[in-house]
Amino acid sequence: MTEKAPLLCRARRLPLHTSIRPDLLFHQNGGHQLFQSEIRWQGSIYKILWRQVLMYFVTYIALGLMYKLALNEEDQRTFEKIALCCAKYADSIPVVLFLGFFTGTVMQRWWAVYAAIPGTGKIITLATFYMQKNNPQTSKWLRTLTRYLILAWMLTMRTTCRPLRNKYPSLESMQRAGFLLKHEAEILALDEEKNHKWSLRVVNWALILVRQARDEGYFDNPSDATRLLDPIVAFKKSCSIVLKYQITAIPLSFVQAVTLTVQIFGLVSLMGKQFVDFPTKLLVIDCYLPILPAMQYLAYLSWLKLGEVAVNPFGEDDDDFDIIGLFENHVELAGDLLKLFELDQNNPVKESLEQMNFTLFKLDEKMDQKPEIPSEALSTSEEIPFMESNPLPQMSLPLLECGFFYRGTAE
Repeated sequence: MTEKAPLLCRARRLPLHTSIRPDLLFHQNGGHQLFQSEIRWQGSIYKILWRQVLMYFVTYIALGLMYKLALNEEDQRTFEKIALCCAKYADSIPVVLFLGFFTGTVMQRWWAVYAAIPGTGKIITLATFYMQKNNPQTSKWLRTLTRYLILAWMLTMRTTCRPLRNKYPSLESMQRAGFLLKHEAEILALDEEKNHKWSLRVVNWALILVRQARDEGYFDNPSDATRLLDPIVAFKKSCSIVLKYQITAIPLSFVQAVTLTVQIFGLVSLMGKQFVDFPTKLLVIDCYLPILPAMQYLAYLSWLKLGEVAVNPFGEDDDDFDIIGLFENHVELAGDLLKLFELDQNNPVKESLEQMNFTLFKLDEKMDQKPEIPSEALSTSEEIPFMESNPLPQMSLPLLECGFFYRGTAE
């Protein structure tokens, strides 16, 4: 590794995400793991909703105490009428309809964004296979192509991801990190107003690099350049899709309508779920603590927060995509591919072939011996009894005319 390519050797491992692997929840000790996931705080729904739920409890209890202790009999009758009206119309609010449509749309968009995140490993692997090994310029060309791909990936995700944008806020920071050269930064700086298209321009540089390698004979076969263009064009398309999702965001009015519906239901349920006639209630705890009303509101609020988190999966929340870790993983993977295919480092293939007989799939000694064919089977002097009793059928004239058989073969 040269000193001018530090980006190919500096990378950290992907940090642990806050999600739970499903295969760990349902093994033989899955009950314990499932319980731990339910009480987990980091990245949980409890961390997101505890303030709203606490405010709901405090407001509900305050209204109940006000009804019982602060109001006179006439005011209590007015309070009861308001509570009865709220209880009548609380269930008529179409919360489930709004939330179902909202979360369905948002999660579909979330999965499309995740599937559109480009990858660099396939292009680098194909380039190492297609390049000539004996050409001294191949190494420079391959490392420049790798740097362009990593730079294009970073510029694409930097437009949508605030943490990555904070880490590389300017072209100078990218240049100091070794992803960008001075003359390249000057070219990109000419289109400062169209910085969201920087990644597409860098991909175009990679396409020009492939054409130059084809003209100068860097490929073993000139047609390999065309094969390498296909994944690069697909990479460019993925970058465009990610940028398109960033530009065409979900309408703010749509998010506001769903949020307003849930909050209105919460306010109405504060009055509508009040137990104003205390002596007739069996659950005394519900007179002061809104256990059942809070569970319904908590379910709707959790549904809403799930959609709000999925609206922008490139943010700084616990459940957002770890773009910085994913980017550093791409850098590390690119360095490992160059070490393996170009420099032949950490390559166990040669020794594995020599020590193959020490594995489970060792070569059997009988497989080396060719089967012997009896000499009697090779003799054609004796007539075969089966052929005497079962002569070949006569070929019909139409089959001969259609060309399925030659006349000599049919005879």
